[in-house]
Amino acid sequence: MKKYVIYCLLFSFVSCQMQIEEKEYNRGIHIIPQPLQLEVGVGTFDINASTTIVLEDNIWEDEAGWLKDKLECVGCCKLSFADRPAENSILFKTNENLEKEGYEIVVDEKRVSLSAATEAGMFYAIQTLLQLLPAEIESPVPVPFGLSVPVVRIVDHPRFRYRGLMIDVCRHFFSVEELKKQISVMAMLKLNYLHLHLTDNQGWRIAIDKYPQLVECSAIQETYNGEMYGPYYYTKEDIKELVEYASRHHIEVIPEIEFPGHSLSALIPFPELSCMGGPFKSEQVFGVEENVFCVGNDSVFVLMENILKEVAELFPSRYLHIGGDECVKRYWKTCPRCQALAKRLGLKPTGEHSVEEQLQSYAIKRMERFVSDTLGKRMLGWEEILEGGLPEDATVMSWKGTESGAKAAAMGHDVIMASMADGLYLCAAQGADEVEPAAMGGQSYLKDVYEFEPVSEGLSDEHKHYVVGAQACLWSEWTSSVDLLEYMLYPRAVALAETAWSLPENKDWVDFQRRLENMQARLDLRGVNYHIPMPEGELTTNKVFTADSVVLEFTNSRSLPMVYTVDGTDPDADSPCLPERLVLQSSCVLKVCTKAGSGKLSPVRLVNVEKQTAVPALQGGCSGQIHLKLASGLFKNEEDYAKARFEKDTVIRSFSCYNRDKFDFKTPGLAVYTGEFQVPETGVYTFRSNADELWIAGSRLIYNPTSSRFYEKKTQIALEKGIHPFKLVFSNRLKEGFASCWYPIDFQYLLPSGGEWVKK
Repeated sequence: MKKYVIYCLLFSFVSCQMQIEEKEYNRGIHIIPQPLQLEVGVGTFDINASTTIVLEDNIWEDEAGWLKDKLECVGCCKLSFADRPAENSILFKTNENLEKEGYEIVVDEKRVSLSAATEAGMFYAIQTLLQLLPAEIESPVPVPFGLSVPVVRIVDHPRFRYRGLMIDVCRHFFSVEELKKQISVMAMLKLNYLHLHLTDNQGWRIAIDKYPQLVECSAIQETYNGEMYGPYYYTKEDIKELVEYASRHHIEVIPEIEFPGHSLSALIPFPELSCMGGPFKSEQVFGVEENVFCVGNDSVFVLMENILKEVAELFPSRYLHIGGDECVKRYWKTCPRCQALAKRLGLKPTGEHSVEEQLQSYAIKRMERFVSDTLGKRMLGWEEILEGGLPEDATVMSWKGTESGAKAAAMGHDVIMASMADGLYLCAAQGADEVEPAAMGGQSYLKDVYEFEPVSEGLSDEHKHYVVGAQACLWSEWTSSVDLLEYMLYPRAVALAETAWSLPENKDWVDFQRRLENMQARLDLRGVNYHIPMPEGELTTNKVFTADSVVLEFTNSRSLPMVYTVDGTDPDADSPCLPERLVLQSSCVLKVCTKAGSGKLSPVRLVNVEKQTAVPALQGGCSGQIHLKLASGLFKNEEDYAKARFEKDTVIRSFSCYNRDKFDFKTPGLAVYTGEFQVPETGVYTFRSNADELWIAGSRLIYNPTSSRFYEKKTQIALEKGIHPFKLVFSNRLKEGFASCWYPIDFQYLLPSGGEWVKK
């Protein structure tokens, strides 16, 4: 033990004296989000074992203690408190003239001065101070590096008071510890609201004492894959722990309890609260659900009010989110109770709103009065709460675009912009569908989030202040692990932080990319995953050529350098840089990665480069018929396909004769389609399909045992002009929440000469 203590003391001394080689990502000033005012001087202030901490007003003990612990943990220099300012000190001061979340930092060669009017302001001052230090300050273990702060003066406060991130914990669940990890990153970025989507059709994730049936019945879901998902939910103690941790990081946690749509998880234990009466089943099935709360049943409001009372006690946030979006009103049209309510209210169709939309408005307004008058909170809702008229004190979260938000702001309502159309849905792919993990349709690039402007151009000056902030949303259908969650969140959440904090005139996309390299190094040290753009350009899983050589050209969404190998080994940071045009003369296994400034690489992109001779065409004519074989049961992969015992064998004229409308994922099975098709020219063809397997001319081109949304895989083969055989294997089942039969069952191909995709 004595030897260990001596070693620690020696390491502490050496660490404080030693300056490691400066990393490229640590050079310069790299604060995110960009401060309001930044003046850079000459020289540095060096933190060492002689540095003292001084509290000018004796009210900053917690904040000073937080900084002291951080510096000591990583730098191994023991710091002490002093009664008065002196040389080599860090001074905490109060400045009542600063904004609520504002701060000022003044650094010269003798001392560091941190000023703020509130605890939040001082907390953000500390976050900025840490970003003035090398990224290694984020290391979880002591590392030898110098603690030098550049001479600067910073005056800063946020542009918007609401800077949020939404995480959906219904479709896929994330533990308290996994959420706390994201909260710590949010705090570093000065994001101050975590919106938790706690209930939806696919799950009820919060325990309610008065209604224990909610988690008993709806915290576990049927996957139709021989297994169950869950049970996953937060106890009240979990919520208290999470809220308290967030509060220490100056983040409010906003609960969302969906009403009146997206409510199947509540109807499973209480089917009598629907229009149809059930029974219902808890399923991990994504998509639209037509069964919603019956707003003509007063017991629905009793249930919701009791739930919200308990929820409000757990979450001290000023906001309570009740959803209000995508409520399918089909059954309200024929429900006697709903129609009787409409009659009592005297509702008639108008040019703008149907009777059912006005029923939703009635339900939302009634809920808003309860949230406001009884719970003393402000109701938040998605933009559909505008239907039929908006409750007076409600705040609108505009998600489809900015138009509804601008409309609400013009009416004098607070608005939070969370525009899917402008890239703020972080569940969208960050690159081409063919190379990125399966995701929601469409793309959201880092630059889209960075360049988003929350305040619409057409909004008058007197109404602009009603836009109170911006939020990025991550719906979790496609994020089955925390690793994938972080891959989708970062670095787009970093871009959102600057969009929501910094003035537009202070933003600079080129400089942001430079500063992002430092931020990503900090994420690495925290063990946080993030997206590095995948190599694109060539979007097929293989590259086929028939001539003497082939040229491949790769790009990526941020024009970062790429490295490659052709011998089958994985590239590393020292692998050759990929040229603009890569010329190859023979078959090989090409592996390409994008390289971040820190040297970290993207996931490997593997492309089989194949020199082929065109497969000869079959002799004879093409009947145009398709031979179809069907088997019942659950078939998950190629081993299962080989065991199929086919019960039906028939001939059809085309895929459309026996396509997606013939299948129901709740009764899984296997379909194998075989036949011939004719191609008009000799050359290299590109094929795509969502099927589980696609065989062309005896070669398996596509294998999709997991979800393959939006024709993610494309493969090439060289064919002679004429007739060729095909085999398409389709497993009818639920794949990670999405039914394979929701997509067309067919394949498409591109001619060697190009043009449009040809559908078989």
